[in-house]
Amino acid sequence: MTEPIAEVGASGAPMFDAAAVEDLGPGGGTAAEPVGVSGADAGVDTRRLRSFVGLSLGLVGPRANLAVSGVLLTLLVESRVASAVAITFALTANRLVGWIAYPVLGRASDRTRSAAGRRAPYMAAGLLVMGVCTWCYTLVPGYWALVLLIVLVKTASVVFGLTNVAVIPETFGKSRSIKAAAFIGVAGALVSLVIKGTVIATWKQHDPATWALAFRLAGGFMVAVAVVVLALVREAPAADVVAAAERRRRPRPWRDELHEILEVPNAKVLVSALLVFWAGLSATGYLAIVYFDKVLHAGASVQFIAGWVTGVPVLLIGLPLGYVVSRLLPRKHVAVLAPLAGGMVAMAQFFCTNMWQTVALAFIGAPMFAAFFISLAPMVLQLLPRSGGMGELLGKLVAPFSLFAIAFSFLAAYTVDLTGSYRVIWIFPAVAGLAQAVVMLWLWIPPGHERPRYAGLWERMSESILDQVMGEGRSLLGGVVSPADADAASLFDKARHVLGDPYEDVAVRADDGRAFADAEEAAGAAGAADAEEAAGAAGAADAGEAADAEEAAGAAPG
Repeated sequence: MTEPIAEVGASGAPMFDAAAVEDLGPGGGTAAEPVGVSGADAGVDTRRLRSFVGLSLGLVGPRANLAVSGVLLTLLVESRVASAVAITFALTANRLVGWIAYPVLGRASDRTRSAAGRRAPYMAAGLLVMGVCTWCYTLVPGYWALVLLIVLVKTASVVFGLTNVAVIPETFGKSRSIKAAAFIGVAGALVSLVIKGTVIATWKQHDPATWALAFRLAGGFMVAVAVVVLALVREAPAADVVAAAERRRRPRPWRDELHEILEVPNAKVLVSALLVFWAGLSATGYLAIVYFDKVLHAGASVQFIAGWVTGVPVLLIGLPLGYVVSRLLPRKHVAVLAPLAGGMVAMAQFFCTNMWQTVALAFIGAPMFAAFFISLAPMVLQLLPRSGGMGELLGKLVAPFSLFAIAFSFLAAYTVDLTGSYRVIWIFPAVAGLAQAVVMLWLWIPPGHERPRYAGLWERMSESILDQVMGEGRSLLGGVVSPADADAASLFDKARHVLGDPYEDVAVRADDGRAFADAEEAAGAAGAADAEEAAGAAGAADAGEAADAEEAAGAAPG
């Protein structure tokens, strides 16, 4: 087999020479058997079919974890300890190690070589740890044993998530990833409904004996699907080419990459604003669940129902209205007003007396949040990590948010313990909104980009989705998966350009300006040289004339 040639582009992601991989077949075949297909015209790739089944069932695991790791787990911790700081520590201690563990484990996954591929071992291990520990939540006594289990579950959950996101394009190809994610997501959603239905039917707020069933059900699902994932999920053979290139590539120092990202226009402003926003949001995170329980008297069942109501319906209303706002107001205005509006909504929570008021505030705040996202997404996407495989890229994306959220979380919890009131948690997102708005005053908007330029974007996105769903050669379980199609890391490069680069015109003008200045400088230097040469020639002529005159005068009779 001729080994494909892989080069590393400016972003650090492997770039493949199409001519070098023409003859690559599954397991090293010939061009008569395209990569990822069992024959030139095979209808179904059996390896991909097994992976589809494994991933569909595998998604049951994180959905089961999600069903119990929010409201139910917080209430379980609250039943064992009264201090808000202790509750916060139990539910966020994983962030103390996660900020460094996620990129390290992501890089390890990118470079793993095993019979089960790069991603399946990490996915299966994550699900197994999550399942066993979740099953044991209600079995272990005391507080600290429960904290240890929670740290293990939350860390394993993120590791599963990183590798699960990476494996979909590496298995089905980027050209089918939307279709694959949609089909795979349906099964997980159904299981999540089963668990949440069980909670609503059996959970009795003041009877801890009824809590175990939901955790055991979720844990059992996760252990079972861990075995399924390890047995069935495999990346496409073409992904082996990407993996080989990643293992040969020298890792780029993270400090160098951070320096490159911070050189992007507005980088320091946007990074600061986003981290402040996340810190404010994290301050209420798990404590909000206790607030709804203790202050608004909304138990697990009520909070689950409220979560459904404020999920998809909020998106359906917030996105269209947010788009209208982004068209009416300039980017700078949205960047400043949206966090202010968010701070006001958070402060309004301070005065709520019923759960329906919280639901109403979610609908009120959604349009400005959507407008903020729509207006600033092209700028924020320029800050995505640039080097490494898909696992490492995702780890580096998650890490700073995991680290920065810790401070506000503990500060809010300490304030609750100090004052004895859970209402004070809403002061922190309100202050964070004000701080973010002040930071956004320094946001620089490139000339001509005062409003988002999304002309034709929806048409292009619709065509792209239709092409993935109905395009020729895009069968989910058939067709060719080439090395370039299986290169999931290139999705980060694509994401930076999908909404356009607002700084591109400025960079072009700057390059043109530098070129003009260089040309002007060169012309000036040439002109100076010509003038100097002319002056030298004129001086030489004058000197010659003076010498002739002097010689003539000396020769004349006295």
